[in-house]
Amino acid sequence: MRASSRGSPYMADRVHALRVRKNGKDLSMHLVVDAVVVRAGSSAIVIEHLLRGWTEAAPDDRVTVLVDEAGPVFAVPEGYPVVTVRPPVGGPAGAAWLRSFGVRRAARALHPDAVLAAVPATGLVGYGCPRGLILYDLRHELRPHQFSWRTRLSRRLSWGWTMSRADGIYTISERTLDDLRDRHPRLARNGVAAQLGADHVDGWPAVDTSQEAPYALAFGHFANKNADSVIEGWARFCTTDDRWRLRLVGMGSADLAAASDRVAALGVADRVELMPWLDDAAFQDVFAGAGLVIFPSDFEGFGLPAIEAMRLGIPVVVSDDPALAEVTGGHAAVARTTTPVDLAAAITEALAYPPAHLEAARRFTDGFAWRRTADVVRASLLEAR
Repeated sequence: MRASSRGSPYMADRVHALRVRKNGKDLSMHLVVDAVVVRAGSSAIVIEHLLRGWTEAAPDDRVTVLVDEAGPVFAVPEGYPVVTVRPPVGGPAGAAWLRSFGVRRAARALHPDAVLAAVPATGLVGYGCPRGLILYDLRHELRPHQFSWRTRLSRRLSWGWTMSRADGIYTISERTLDDLRDRHPRLARNGVAAQLGADHVDGWPAVDTSQEAPYALAFGHFANKNADSVIEGWARFCTTDDRWRLRLVGMGSADLAAASDRVAALGVADRVELMPWLDDAAFQDVFAGAGLVIFPSDFEGFGLPAIEAMRLGIPVVVSDDPALAEVTGGHAAVARTTTPVDLAAAITEALAYPPAHLEAARRFTDGFAWRRTADVVRASLLEAR
């Protein structure tokens, strides 16, 4: 499999090859980050940690962050100014203006050396400098049934326009870069894999779980997370175990109602805790306190929870998704399918991992650092100058 064949040495060579030097020193730059359409979720998590990595990779760079009237939904490093872009009107017309003319006008006024869009849905045109964007995945093309026709159409038009005008398309994994090559080979000529980091969990507070029963953690949001299969597999596992509990987090009201009915029908209501969306602090506590993470997603652009778990020394169950294979490096229990029998078997396997296995998994995550993510993006933008 192409995605898993490239490890840390490849990425280190890539960074070295892309780095631009003048008189033996790295060039400094003024970067403008377009985050006007970033909302809470994956893109906010990525841009927050990427900016932190940038402070380590290039402390002499100037970095300005563009946001809308709601303000940043992620932490911005001290010393990075935030500029608010306001549309002249509200509604869809204002949103369209903001993504195109508004961002362009604000960026050009700052005279940057490069512009980086935090999401593909923006108008990368008319900046007069190199332009890059972060591409998370192409799930809307590869799993179209998981999206409405409006979302698919919107992404095809806006993402296609933006990517065709980018000097650099920074995919968050080798898997996403491979997908880009397969489906859009012309666009992939400007593609660079900038794998995400895992070292942000080093700052999560330790959690004392000695006074509670051990629990596994799984995720109930988005169709690709296979929450229904996790519940079925957990019920099967419970026939062989009477101690472990399951916490399923990130569930909306409709999902909670349906999951409650299913858990009751399977007779495991006392072994499953269904939880809504949590704020960052609560989520970190629940995650860090878990004794197992179950993540049999049927599609991932990267698979951050899997590598976060390994970084924290938590055994993890994954599917055979290419991105999950890439970020776990053979250190996770892989469920052959998402049937109850296979999931239960993978859960049992993961819980039997000895400390040496978990330590090897943790060491593997050392190759995924946010400073390196920033290095790859920065070097590419410098080369395009």
